[in-house]
Amino acid sequence: MLFSLKTIILMILVSVSLTVAVPLAVMAKEQMPGFFSSRLNNGLHAVVKESHRAPVVAVQVWVKAGSVYETDREAGLTHLIEHMIFKGTEKRGPGQIAGEIEGVGGQINAYTSLDYTVYHCVVPKDYLGTALDVLSDAIFHSKFDPEELEREKKVVLEEIRMREDQPRTRLSRLVMNTSYSVYPYRRPVIGFPETVSSFTRDDILKYMARRYRPCQMSVVVVGDCDGKDALKEIGKFFGNAPAQPADSVVLPVEPEQKQVRVASETMEIKDGYMAVAFSGVADFNSPDAPVLDVLAALLGSGESSRLSLALKDRMQLVHSVDASAFTPAGPGLFEIFLTLTPDKAQAALSQLFAELALVSQKGVSREELERARIQVETSFVYSQETMEGEARKVGVFTTLSGDPAAETEYLTRVRSVTAQDLVRVAEKVFKKAHANVVMVMPEGQVPELDMNATATAPAEPADEKKEPSISVTGVETSYAENLVHPVRKVTLSNGLTLIIESAPEVPTVSVRFVCLGGLRYETPETNGIFNFLASTWTRGTTFRNAQTISSMIEGLGGRIKGFSGQNTYGLEARFLSQNLDKGLDLFGEILLRPSFPEDEVEKQRTLILARIRQQDDYLPGVTIREFRRLLFSPHPYGMNPLGTPETVRSIHSADLKAAYRKFTSPEHSVIAVVGDVDPAELTTKIESMLGQWRAAEQAVLPSPPPPAPLESPRSITLKRESQQTHIVLGFPGTTLTSPDRYALDVLSAILSGQGGRLFMNLRDKESLAYSVTSLESPGLDYGSFAFYIGCAPTKKNQAQKAMWREIYRIIGDPVSEAELERARNWLAGRHEIGLQTHGAKALDMALNELYGLGYDYSATYVRRIREVTRAQVMDAARKYLDTSAYILVIAGP
Repeated sequence: MLFSLKTIILMILVSVSLTVAVPLAVMAKEQMPGFFSSRLNNGLHAVVKESHRAPVVAVQVWVKAGSVYETDREAGLTHLIEHMIFKGTEKRGPGQIAGEIEGVGGQINAYTSLDYTVYHCVVPKDYLGTALDVLSDAIFHSKFDPEELEREKKVVLEEIRMREDQPRTRLSRLVMNTSYSVYPYRRPVIGFPETVSSFTRDDILKYMARRYRPCQMSVVVVGDCDGKDALKEIGKFFGNAPAQPADSVVLPVEPEQKQVRVASETMEIKDGYMAVAFSGVADFNSPDAPVLDVLAALLGSGESSRLSLALKDRMQLVHSVDASAFTPAGPGLFEIFLTLTPDKAQAALSQLFAELALVSQKGVSREELERARIQVETSFVYSQETMEGEARKVGVFTTLSGDPAAETEYLTRVRSVTAQDLVRVAEKVFKKAHANVVMVMPEGQVPELDMNATATAPAEPADEKKEPSISVTGVETSYAENLVHPVRKVTLSNGLTLIIESAPEVPTVSVRFVCLGGLRYETPETNGIFNFLASTWTRGTTFRNAQTISSMIEGLGGRIKGFSGQNTYGLEARFLSQNLDKGLDLFGEILLRPSFPEDEVEKQRTLILARIRQQDDYLPGVTIREFRRLLFSPHPYGMNPLGTPETVRSIHSADLKAAYRKFTSPEHSVIAVVGDVDPAELTTKIESMLGQWRAAEQAVLPSPPPPAPLESPRSITLKRESQQTHIVLGFPGTTLTSPDRYALDVLSAILSGQGGRLFMNLRDKESLAYSVTSLESPGLDYGSFAFYIGCAPTKKNQAQKAMWREIYRIIGDPVSEAELERARNWLAGRHEIGLQTHGAKALDMALNELYGLGYDYSATYVRRIREVTRAQVMDAARKYLDTSAYILVIAGP
C-alpha cells in the first residue's frame, strides 16, 4: 500500500462534521480540524487538508483512468493521454501549461498507474488558483491536436526503448506479465510499440469520454491554505464540467494459479536481477492488507529484517533484498526483489523459500512484530514532511477506498496485527504453486532452477549481549550562541558547529553530521575509501555488533546510515521525536566509537563490488561518469565515487580506521538538527554527548591536482547493446562560491524543465527523445555544465546537431524577459519546495555552513537568483560554453 500520515491520533480521537457553503458542492465535511471532504454537484470528490508548515500547496487530480481499463488494442492509451494532456488547450499552447506553473515557481508532472492517473503540481501558496486553473483546463479542454499526437507518440516510443535498457524495469514488467494470465495488470502501463503507434485522436476522445468523468475524479489540495476557501476554488474550476454516470466496467477474474511459473530474459548487464511474486494476494480494501504490509516489513524492510539478515548478511547470497505487498484495486501480489550473481540464484531461491516457511512453522517473536508494526506506522509519519507526500496518501485512499480519511482505520488495523495474523496470512500466501520466479540475467548466464530444492533453515544466531547506550560526558563548557529564530547556531567547546531548527509541526527529527572528506580527498590509490567508510560506519561499535545496531534503530522507527559525496562524508539519521533521546545516544555511539570489524568490512566489500558492476547496467550513469573522467582528471572529481574493483579489494579495516581518525574531527565538521525539538534542551544534550570529543590526530587536508587543461575537444564512444543511444556534451563549469554560479543556474533553468528550451524544442517539437536536459554541477574546486539526451540510435546525429543548435542559440541570441522570469521563479520555487523535509533542511544548512557560505545561505541563494539579468545569462553562456573545447561522450550501439 501507499503510506503517509497526518496527525492520525487526532483523527482517531475526534471526528467533527459541519456543513460549509461551497459553490457547486452537495456537502462538505470537516472531518477533523483543517481536513475537508466534499462532493461537487457533478460528482467530483474534493478533498482539502490544511498544513501550514511551509508556504506551498500541493494540488493533485486523481482520475480513475489506469491501464486496467484498457482493451488489448488500447494498451498504453491511458499513458499516452497523460502525455497529451500537457500538449495544449484552446487557451494554452504546447509548453504553456508547464511554463505557466514553472513561471510562478512551481513544479508540474503526471504519472499513470494500473488503476489511476495522477496530475500533480506544487506551487507557492499564493498560486493555488493558478494551479487549479491550469490543471482543470488541461484535463477538460485539451485539444489533442493530430500533429502533436504524432510527435508525442514518437516520444513515448523513446520512453519504451529507454525502459527496455533498464534491468529493474524489465524485471518489473516480467513479474506482471508472468503473474497475471488474464487480468489487465499483465500488460505494461506504457503499452507496446505497435499499439502506441496505432492510436488516433478518435481513440483518445472515446477513452476520455469513458474514463474522464467528474464522478471518477478526485481533486486533492494539501498545504498552506484555508480549507473552506480552497474548496470554493476547486468548485470554481472543476465544478462546471457536466455530471455523467460512472462508466460501467466488467473486469475478468484472475484464475487461481496452480503451479509455479518461471520466466527469464537476458541483456548486456553485469549483475543478476531476480523477483519472486506470489499470486492470490488480497486487494487494497481487504482486511488482510495491513497484515500483508506488516509481514513485508518483517521479512524485507531494513537491515534487521529476516531476509536481509539471512540472505544478505549471514549467508551472503544476495547483494540486496526487499519485500513489499502490492495491494492495488484488483488482485495483488506479494513481491520479493533480489540482486545477486547468477551463480548464486539457486542457493538464494532455495534459502528464500526456507525463510518464508519459517514464518508459519515457528511464528514470529514479539520484538519482530513490534518492530515491523513500527516501520509501517512510521512510514506514514515521515511522509508528512512534504505536502506532496500527504496529498499522495489522501489521494490513494480517496481513489481506492472512496474515503480520504480511511487511513485511520488502516492504521488502527496495523496496530492490532498479531503474530497469529502473520502466521495465518503467510500460510495462505507462501504457496509454491502460487510463486512466479522471474529473472533478468547477463547474456549466457541464465541459471537452471530446481523449484523442488529447498534449503534447510539455518540455526538462528545467539543473541548478542546488549550493552547500555553510551554518551560522552564531561565538564560544562561555554559556547558562543548566535540565535536567529527559529535557527540556533552553537560552537561547542571542541570547535564542532551545531545548528538547530525547531519545526514542531511534524513529530520527527532529522540529524546530519557532515565532515570534509569524500571523493575530493581521495587519490588513485585510495579511490573509494570514503564510500567504503560510510558504508561500514554503522556496522559495529566498541559495544555492539551490526545486527544489534540495526535492530535497535529500526525498533525505534528510525534510521542511521553513512553517506559520502564529492566534498564531504558523514552520518544521517531520522527519528520520531518521542524516541529522540534513545536515537541520539545510539547516533553518538556510532559517531564516536565505530569499530569497522573485519568481517563486516568483507561483507561490505562484496556489496560495493556488486554496486560497481551494477553501475554499468545503467547507461545514462555510465555516460555521465565517463564525461566527468574526461573533464576532471587527474583531479579526484574525475574518479568513480565507489572506487575501482582494484582499490576496493585493497581496502581493509585498518585503512578505514586510519581514514576515520585522520578526517573525522570536530574542527572540520558541522552537525545540524531539524524537527520537533527544544533547541535549548537539545544543545545541552549534544554538548554533553560530544563536547569533549577531540580528534585522534590533527589532519592536514590534501590539495588535489587540477584537471588537465581543456584546450580542444575530447570525445569517446562506448559501444553497448542497447535500445537507446546516450549522449553527454559538456564544458567546464564553475564553483559553489563563484559569483558566476547564479547566472549559470539561471542559464540551466532556461534550458531545462518542461517549459525549458531543450524540452520544448528537442522533445516536444522534434520528438528526438523522452529524456533531455541540461546538467549544471558546481563543485568546491571545479564544476561542469553539460547537456544530456537519450534517443534512438538512428537519431544520434540529429540529436547532436539539435543540441549544438541550442548551444549556439543561447550564446548568440539574448533570452527573452519572459524566459528569464520563468527560469528565476522556477529555480527559486524548486529550491524552496526541495527544502520541505527535515532531512533536506538539515543537510542544506550543514553543507552551507561547512563550505563557508553560512547556514542561512538558502535565503541568500534565492535572492541572488532573482537578481540575475539577461545580460549576465548571455555573458555566462559565452564564457562557459566554449564551442572549441568540449567533452563529448556517446554510449550505445
